[in-house]
Amino acid sequence: MAAAAGAISVVPIHFSLREFSRAAENSPIKRIPTLCNGCSNMCGMYVYVKNGRIWKTEGHPIHMKSRGRICARGHGMVIDVYNPDRVTQPMKRIGEMEFEPISWEQAFKEIGEKLNSVIEQYGGDSFVWMEHGVRGKHYADILLEFLGSPNYITHYATCFTSKTNVWPKMVGTNLYGDHENTKYMLFVGRNFAGGIIPNGMNQIVKAKEKGAKLVVVDPRHCELAILADEWIPIRPGTDLAFFLAIANTLITERLYDRQFVANYVEGFDEFWQANKLCTPEWAEEITDVPADKIRQTARDMAKAAPRAFLETGYHGLNAHYINSVQQAQMNVVINALLGNMFKKGGLLPSAEITLGSLDVEKPPEKEKGPRVDGAGEAGKYATVEAGRGIPQLVPQLVDEGKVKALFIYHYNPLRTGPDPEYQKKMKKADLVVSIPIDWNETSLYVADYILPESYFLERTERPLLCHGHITHPYPQVAWRQKVIEPVHDTRPLLDILKGIAAEIGAMEYFDFTVEQEAAAMIEPLGISLDRLKDAGCLEFPASVEEGMPKIRGNPALRTPSGKVEFSVGIYKVNGFSGVPRWIPPKVNPVHEDEFRLIHGKQPWHSHHVTSNNPYLMAITEDYNGTWIWMNRSRAEKLGIKNGDLITIESEKAKKQINVKVTELLHPDCVWIPSAYGGFSKKARTAYGVGLNYNDFLPAMVEPIAGSVMGQEVIVKVRKGVV
Repeated sequence: MAAAAGAISVVPIHFSLREFSRAAENSPIKRIPTLCNGCSNMCGMYVYVKNGRIWKTEGHPIHMKSRGRICARGHGMVIDVYNPDRVTQPMKRIGEMEFEPISWEQAFKEIGEKLNSVIEQYGGDSFVWMEHGVRGKHYADILLEFLGSPNYITHYATCFTSKTNVWPKMVGTNLYGDHENTKYMLFVGRNFAGGIIPNGMNQIVKAKEKGAKLVVVDPRHCELAILADEWIPIRPGTDLAFFLAIANTLITERLYDRQFVANYVEGFDEFWQANKLCTPEWAEEITDVPADKIRQTARDMAKAAPRAFLETGYHGLNAHYINSVQQAQMNVVINALLGNMFKKGGLLPSAEITLGSLDVEKPPEKEKGPRVDGAGEAGKYATVEAGRGIPQLVPQLVDEGKVKALFIYHYNPLRTGPDPEYQKKMKKADLVVSIPIDWNETSLYVADYILPESYFLERTERPLLCHGHITHPYPQVAWRQKVIEPVHDTRPLLDILKGIAAEIGAMEYFDFTVEQEAAAMIEPLGISLDRLKDAGCLEFPASVEEGMPKIRGNPALRTPSGKVEFSVGIYKVNGFSGVPRWIPPKVNPVHEDEFRLIHGKQPWHSHHVTSNNPYLMAITEDYNGTWIWMNRSRAEKLGIKNGDLITIESEKAKKQINVKVTELLHPDCVWIPSAYGGFSKKARTAYGVGLNYNDFLPAMVEPIAGSVMGQEVIVKVRKGVV
């Protein structure tokens, strides 16, 4: 195959079907390295192409996330390039859920005129860019700077804003579990086997083979719990109490690393004075976890320390509760008490390497007003990261007339944000432009224009530094590059913005190519663009070393004290507690037919992103994957049996779904997968399949980090259609 990769087949212009078949059969197979788009891991992969079409894929052996493996999502998403439900060319709204195809030139001209009109009339502060992740941020920043807008907003309020808010303030950086070299792993609300990191799971398996213990604390017996030595079912929303009791045990029994705390922790006494009454007996009443089990967990971790850790994973609990910030703070506290930071088998930082940048002309600086969502500004949301923003406020801000133009890139807030009817208020903006792949709900219901981006296999992007989620001491640079020519009349994001820029007088600031960017970024590494193109992913000498960062013998973390700070100053300045304290969940079930509605991933889906993929949805059908889970004892009291149709109702919605009755779920909750509930008729595979927790969830804002509090909702459950 490798020998044939560079060959080019030549076929005559006129040939018979037999000749065509023979030419197709004998055409070379190309193996092209790129990056997966099945989830935010962006694992390295090789894609095999024959006759200009995708044949198969396999994991890249070097890339730290895949190491030769690709999950079901990766395999399924590769073939989605041929999904008939893709948006095939620019579209303009002509009615309710009605669009007409237009040329790119017409789309750019009309969008440019309307955008200029909005900015002239209302100013740059009225423009908002929203996206899933940050892959478009580099180009969005140029547009925002030209328009004079500070309003860049990500989806992270539904994902991990509590962690990214807390760790830089308490530790100055993010640290990750050294899974392969540890002796004890405590996973709380984090499911590597459901939100799959292929090499992360590989590291966990290797650690267990060497004798490491894996304990999973989760209301649901999740996929990772299958591999665990112990599963501890906990009442949802009470993980903070569990953490406080773990810390209480470590401190009262003098099991914590007193030398590490003395040398590298600031604010220990303040934390302890606030929480010395949070005993395991106190926590047992709140969490349903026996006091003896809490104590034993703390003792086992201390015995294995510093080669033990509480998993720091980005997701899990970090956007679900009113107390999610305090949960994230306690993650730092417990790991610091174990003395595991910057130590093998404990927590280590990501490998780093310096990339270059392309020297291009930048828009002149314009005076910007405050962010429209208030994130990071003096006032109500001063502690929310301005770089993340508060996406669930955007519909309200449109309704209030504060947002007039809205670009939505690779993001579907009508399905992945709370309360879809509330999200539809975005259509009131003077200009809404959606840049998707397929006919998602946001495009169908609120967009004035749809500008389809080329699929990830049809475009080349800027190289990126691989990092996060799992420990890997060797820095890596990986490149997503085009595998096939676009199947439809679509364009990559940079070309889309170039077209709009030409109409608003900003073209000179987008006068570069992705390849020019790539060459400039890798120049400090001493490698050529051809080498990176051929390899797809390159690894460099190790840059991660054990040991707390120091300057002249003193701790040198990027915090005010240079140490791990148990008390966050900016929280106190803004009226919050600096140290974590017990805060109960915002809402709780009371009556016999009430449950907390919780949700999570499945190994073959990435929330709603993959729900219109027929191959992955076939797995859903095989496993009754849309069914909601309910504890058997609670189901029996309500006369509900496995497979029954039940009614789920909150203040926002009433819907029906089949139920899986099981002992593998805490009695206080029902669990639903987050992938389903599609209501775009143009996304035919996903349409009308299953339910989505966001249907039942009101739009809320946790005040410190700005999260949506996605599991702070109580539903009534009744048998049959009510």
